Amino acid sequence: MCEPEDFYKDAVIFVTGATGFVGKTLLEKLLWSFPQIAHIYILIREKSGLTVAQRYQDFVQHKIFERLRTHFPERLEKLVYLKGNIECDDFGLSSNDRQLLGAHVQIIFHSAATVRFNERLKVAACVNAIGTWHLLELCKQMPNLKSFVYVSTAYCNPGRKFVDEQIYPTLPPVNWKMFVDCTNKIPDAYFNSLANYIKGPHPNTYTFTKSIAEQIVNDYKHYVPIVIVRPSIVTAAHREPYPGWIDNIQGITGIMMEIGKGTISSILGDKDIICDIIPVDFVVNSLILMAQKATLGRVYIANATSGVTNPITWARLGCLTLKWSRIYPTKRIMMYPHFKYRKSFLMHEIAVIILHYVPALLMDLLTLLQKKRKFVLPIAKKFRQACLAGRTFSLNEWIFKNKSRYYFEELLQHSSTLHELSWNLETLDYDSYIREFVIGIQKYLHHEQFHDNAKKWKITRLYWTWTFLHTFLPLLGIYCLI
Repeated sequence: MCEPEDFYKDAVIFVTGATGFVGKTLLEKLLWSFPQIAHIYILIREKSGLTVAQRYQDFVQHKIFERLRTHFPERLEKLVYLKGNIECDDFGLSSNDRQLLGAHVQIIFHSAATVRFNERLKVAACVNAIGTWHLLELCKQMPNLKSFVYVSTAYCNPGRKFVDEQIYPTLPPVNWKMFVDCTNKIPDAYFNSLANYIKGPHPNTYTFTKSIAEQIVNDYKHYVPIVIVRPSIVTAAHREPYPGWIDNIQGITGIMMEIGKGTISSILGDKDIICDIIPVDFVVNSLILMAQKATLGRVYIANATSGVTNPITWARLGCLTLKWSRIYPTKRIMMYPHFKYRKSFLMHEIAVIILHYVPALLMDLLTLLQKKRKFVLPIAKKFRQACLAGRTFSLNEWIFKNKSRYYFEELLQHSSTLHELSWNLETLDYDSYIREFVIGIQKYLHHEQFHDNAKKWKITRLYWTWTFLHTFLPLLGIYCLI
């Protein structure tokens, strides 16, 4: 078994989705821990009126590359950007760029995807399924390719309670070639309207199209050496590049942010089930380690999950979030952080109206009187939609088997980079991790300077206000009724 440093010596790598959360973290880790890499090609498209060159210059100045810019700025020169778009045929690459990739690329990390739960079926199909197909076709023109790493999701088989590290047939059965053909031929509006009829047990178009993508990947196993990594709910970094590193508000991060601001009083979910979260640096390490397991004829899979190894319930996640949000309150705090899980959709909706919409409406009226334009009600409505979109994951539990962790342990025992790549989820202390997560939200998303004892007076005032509203007012109401 070769060591990771040998596998990546003089390697030429192609990373899709490099501007995404996982993609950026992967790039940073590769450049930081494997200086022997020759080049890393990344795909960038024009966006928001900026050219590809302008976006690339902004990209390399991103905060995530701060330690590289400080200690090894020359390593960033190993990045080579190509103009392209995953939604286009052949990724929108020019013929010269296709030839360049075909002649030199040895390792591919395919992390490009649309992860929006409420994405239109046509868009999700084009990016998650057809984009993967186009890339695999391109791989056939790469004689030096030794590993294709596909970033899937642990939730691509939602109809199964126990999910092993294997590829399952899609539910309902879908022929991916016919699905691709329909995606290309059926008008967008009509095709999007079919989503609820064809996705079966899948809660959204994201998991559905990811499941189809796995079928596509499996059909290419005799032509391309492939491995699949299935992360569960990807969260802030545990250690690298920085503790608490996060750059998006998707999923649990957005929920934790709103809990810290005190704008959430009710969450639709079962507090007693496992919340399967995985720090992004664990995901990145699994991608780097799994890459060298790729072989023709068989697809090896790693479930990058924590539920079996080191589980945490929604209740404990909520308690720790409240604890550290109260100890380190954000400057954007609006009410005292407090919430309750509710399994009943009806009770949750009633709570949302009384505890979210009514206070938001009152605050907006006050904002109008002060002639300001920062309204809270639209935020409350947006969070309600996000909560409904993610309720499948907060009301259900899956058991993800991850025997691949033994492969990681064996590989790391024979590797001199043990201190650089780690996969020991048993040592993850959630109390310490959620503390860093809460601080990371303030530092990287709110862009606040962290001070240990700051804003304590504000949280104290909000606590007594909350106590008055939740204790004395109900007592006053009972007294009036009597």
